[in-house]
Amino acid sequence: MVSILKNNENFTPYVFYTSFLKEVAKSSKDGFVVFKLVEFGDLNVFDSNYRIEPITIPLLLSLSEQLSKYYNEPIDLLLYKNNATKEVLNFLFKSDFFYVGGNNKNPIYPFGRNILKFDNSFFGDFEKKDPRPEHKVRCYSLNDYNLKNKIEIFSNEDERRDFLISEYVYIVREHFQELLFDNINTSNKADYYVELLSELITNGVLHSKSNTFALMFVNKFLTKFSISDNGIGFEESLKSKTENFLYKPFELKYAIDQFRFLDVNSNILNNLHIIIETLYFSALKDRRGLFDLMISVVLGSNGYFRLHSDNSQVIISNRMNRELNDLNILRNKLFDFHRNILINKITDNRYNDEMISIKNSILSAFLGLYANLCNRYNNDFRYSSLRFYNVKFKGVHIEVEIPNA
Repeated sequence: MVSILKNNENFTPYVFYTSFLKEVAKSSKDGFVVFKLVEFGDLNVFDSNYRIEPITIPLLLSLSEQLSKYYNEPIDLLLYKNNATKEVLNFLFKSDFFYVGGNNKNPIYPFGRNILKFDNSFFGDFEKKDPRPEHKVRCYSLNDYNLKNKIEIFSNEDERRDFLISEYVYIVREHFQELLFDNINTSNKADYYVELLSELITNGVLHSKSNTFALMFVNKFLTKFSISDNGIGFEESLKSKTENFLYKPFELKYAIDQFRFLDVNSNILNNLHIIIETLYFSALKDRRGLFDLMISVVLGSNGYFRLHSDNSQVIISNRMNRELNDLNILRNKLFDFHRNILINKITDNRYNDEMISIKNSILSAFLGLYANLCNRYNNDFRYSSLRFYNVKFKGVHIEVEIPNA
C-alpha cells in the first residue's frame, strides 16, 4: 500500500519523481498496487496536515492509467474524510480529479477514464467555497468528441494533425484562456500559448495512443501548467519520422552519443539524448511546438520549463539564456522561411541551401547547449538542469512555471 500524501509534506512534482515513484515501484514488486490518499488515514487527525501541488494531478492520473493498463483493472484508492483530510479531499473533488479518474458516465461531468476505484460515499458536505472553474484537470483523448472517427476521413497524418489542432484550438481556448489573461507574461500572448498548447495536446493524443491529462493553475505569483501522458514516448515517435532535406532522424542523438561527458547508466543517458533530439527536431519544424514553448517560457517570461521522459528530466531556466538566445534567433530565421514558403505556396527548392545552413547552425548550437548542461551537472549535480531517476516513468511529462511579473 502506497500513501500519496504524507503528513506535513506538500505533494509536488519533485516529491512525485524523487520518492513517490520509488515507493510505487517497490510496492508493485510485492503485488498489486493500492493507493492510500493520506498517510495516517483516520489516525492522528489533529496532528496531520496534507497538501498537494495542483500541477501534480496530471502526473498522478497518468501514473494511475499506466498501472491500470498493466494490471488490466482500476487501481484501488482508499479515501478518508476527517478534519485532516477534508480540505485536500474537497480540492481534489472540485478539481474533477475523481470524475476523470473514476468511472463517471454522467455527461454533465467529465467522462471517467476508469483508472481509479474508490468509495463515492466520501464525497458531499464540502466547503461552500468553490475553486475557480478553470482550475480543473482536463483529459484529452481521440475517444472524445468522436475524434477517432472524424480523422479517419483524412488520408495522411499531416491532414489528421491539422484537423486535430483546429479542433483543440477551440477546446484549449475554452479551458485555459481566462487563466492566460490573468498573468501579465501570458495575457499579451494568449493566442500564441493557445496555439502551442493545442499542438502539444494534439501530439499527445495522436502519438501517445493514450489519454493526455493537463491542468493550469494561477495564483498572484505565477502560472503553472502540467501536461502528461504515458504513451509511446519520444523515441518511438521519432522513429516514425521520415527523412527530409532538413531533418535526418536521430542525427543529433548520434552525435552526442559520441560524447562521454556523463558517468550515467547508458539506458538512462539514452533517455536524456532522446529529449535533446526531440527539442532539436521541434526547432526545425514548420509549426510552433515544444521548442517554442520552452523559449517563450524561459526567455519571454523568465520562467522554468521541465521536460521528463522515462528516467530523465531536463530543467531549462534563465541560467541558459545565452545559449537559448542564439537558438531562438536561428529558429526564427528558419521559421520565417517556412512561413514564406507556406504563404506564397512555393513548391521549388529555392530556399533549401539557406535553410540547410541555418539547420546546421541549430545543430551546432544544440551540441554546445548539451555540453554546457553536462558540465554544469558534473560541477554540481544537486543544482544542475539534469535529473536522473532509477524508476522509469513512461511517457512524456511537461511542466512550466511562468512568473506574474
